[in-house]
Amino acid sequence: MEKPGVAAPKKLQLSLNKGARFTVKIAWECEADHQDDVDVHALEANNSGNGARVTSLESVLSTYNTKKMNPRGGVLPNNADGSFATPSGGLQHSGDIRVQGNFETITIDGSRLPAGVNEIPLFATVHKADHGNEHESDHDSDEEAAFADIEVCSVTISDDNGKELAAYKLSDEFGDFNVVQLGSIMLAEDGAWVYAPVGRGFTGTINDVLAHFS
Repeated sequence: MEKPGVAAPKKLQLSLNKGARFTVKIAWECEADHQDDVDVHALEANNSGNGARVTSLESVLSTYNTKKMNPRGGVLPNNADGSFATPSGGLQHSGDIRVQGNFETITIDGSRLPAGVNEIPLFATVHKADHGNEHESDHDSDEEAAFADIEVCSVTISDDNGKELAAYKLSDEFGDFNVVQLGSIMLAEDGAWVYAPVGRGFTGTINDVLAHFS
């Protein structure tokens, strides 16, 4: 019982939102005489109102940033199956596949992202693959390829319930470019992770992307 007119004490509450999971899948098929390789990348970033920023290579989930593919500069170790992840485990990559007709995936787990990370920018790139050198690190020929060189290249982004949030036909919609900013997984004010589409193509390299976000 409570005395009339006495406000009830404020009850303690914990946020029950442990973060959402998202999957980014990129798939492609091309002519036999093409050896183009496509990749999908994600960044653990902080956006304080002036755009998303990344401050360390450990926050860059990219094939270019793995010790296997870039032994001279990559910082992320590969697992035995070729997969890799950021140290937090919030971003996980299925591993680089350089065989057309296949696919790669990135999984974003909001519950495992580091404190302060509130935006995950997502990108796709294409380059002329050198299948004879798995340790190719510089990818000097990046700007020689474009998504139009690939017969079919698509990206889908879905939530943990399998609901498709976005789909892109990179070979059609962004054929003139070799880099596409797909969008960002963002932490909303209510504590929920949501997908915000961007869909912007440009010509450059992964270092141009990093320069924009660092």
